[in-house]
Amino acid sequence: MPTSSELCPNCPDTPPSDTEDINWIQCDICRQWFHTICIGTKEEDIAEIASYHCQKCSKKHGPSQLRRVSKRARVKIDYVALDQGETFAVDKSVHPHVPSFEEFAFVADPNAKGDPYIDVLSGDELTKEYILATGLPRPILIPQVVNEDVGMKLPCEREEVTVSKIASLVGEDEPVEVMDVLSQQSESPGWNLGQWKRYFYMRDKDRIRNVISLEVSDVEGLGDAFVRPKMVRDMDLVDKVWSQNESGEERPKVTTYCLMSVAGSYTDFHIDFSGTPVYYTVCHGSKTFLMYPPTDDNLDLYTSWCKEPRQNFTWFGTYSKKIRGKKLIPTGGFKVSLQKGDLFIIPSGWIHSVYTPEDSVIIGGNYLTLKDIPMHLKIYNIEKATGVPSRYRFPKFNRVLWLASYYFYTHQDEFLQDSVLSDTKTTETHSGEALHTASKIIAALAAHLSDHYQLSKTNNMAKKSIPTQLIGKDVLSFLDKLRAWQLELSRLSSAD
Repeated sequence: MPTSSELCPNCPDTPPSDTEDINWIQCDICRQWFHTICIGTKEEDIAEIASYHCQKCSKKHGPSQLRRVSKRARVKIDYVALDQGETFAVDKSVHPHVPSFEEFAFVADPNAKGDPYIDVLSGDELTKEYILATGLPRPILIPQVVNEDVGMKLPCEREEVTVSKIASLVGEDEPVEVMDVLSQQSESPGWNLGQWKRYFYMRDKDRIRNVISLEVSDVEGLGDAFVRPKMVRDMDLVDKVWSQNESGEERPKVTTYCLMSVAGSYTDFHIDFSGTPVYYTVCHGSKTFLMYPPTDDNLDLYTSWCKEPRQNFTWFGTYSKKIRGKKLIPTGGFKVSLQKGDLFIIPSGWIHSVYTPEDSVIIGGNYLTLKDIPMHLKIYNIEKATGVPSRYRFPKFNRVLWLASYYFYTHQDEFLQDSVLSDTKTTETHSGEALHTASKIIAALAAHLSDHYQLSKTNNMAKKSIPTQLIGKDVLSFLDKLRAWQLELSRLSSAD
């Protein structure tokens, strides 16, 4: 494909600049390339062209040929098979859970004071101090966010963050995981971004597909030009501890995702990997979440639901199972709708599904936090129990936890500042409640790392994730130091 605007014969006196989002189309007769902007064709129209004929060639060969669309009414039926071999006939224009999703009654109201479901903040209220003071018990919505107020910077104007722009910056040959909405499985064979762009702009789509895992943090002009909200950067555990990693490994790439969803997309109930909190800003379109808090009962039900053979056709919102002698249904659920310009913060461990009412483009990302380590570990164990494949878990999770344990053992005052709200830097002047919280974090971390160390004796990958160049080759001695620190915090909390 040409890269110089000078090769387009239809260019006006002032051709598109190199910084503009330039797309090309080739005449199938004379093989000449043209800027789509120079022939006055929109992306959604390009997607409908099967064979393009330029103005000159169309005089002899006729106009461009469009993709054939049957005028005959037809019922769009698909047959989705489960692992066990059972096959179900479903309407392929809508996921079977969407009607239940839309009928769900409890809805958050961003305009209501004291709404019981979400906290609605102004941009300057979203701070690390707010999160530590409240514990982030509910999702946070900042409607029509002013980026500067939250310390966030988009790579360009919000209106310019389009699928076409993303494809041009990332590269149309770049592989991208495309999710088939009906089966909730990845397309095979895989797609590239050029295919996805053409699909996204088609008017008549054969089925509903979704892209939710394109990580772009290293993409020039996109991820590298994007700045996450300051609260996220202040609390990101990997930001804090990864600099100690002397192995030369690339840090986990989970900070900046572009999510591109066509109308009707639905992502079934899930918990983000290792229970990471999420920030989520809407560049185009809208989204609706249905969310459940990570109570013990809800997490037990979620674990049981994930193991159901017919999970794809079992609505979690009405799922019931006997847990510890009680018959339960998920409790505390509600819906919240996001519009263009909104910023949304999802707390650690929340169970949620997502519906897309209109074509949407989102920038979002995941992060681990020190205060959420007990929840991170709880979700990590649920992922193991339910057989989540390693590629869908937080990358280098155990490496991060070992690095965190060493960093905070050697920076204990920072540990208290990052895990509990306080104006003081000395352990002795923290409240008993704060010290008790800190003690629980260290206890959970030490217990997990002890189990991981035992695994490392027979698992080479686990062994490589332990940074012995930092903690020393005597791993047990280091773990004993962590336990001693935890016991001292527990003693001080009791003495308060």
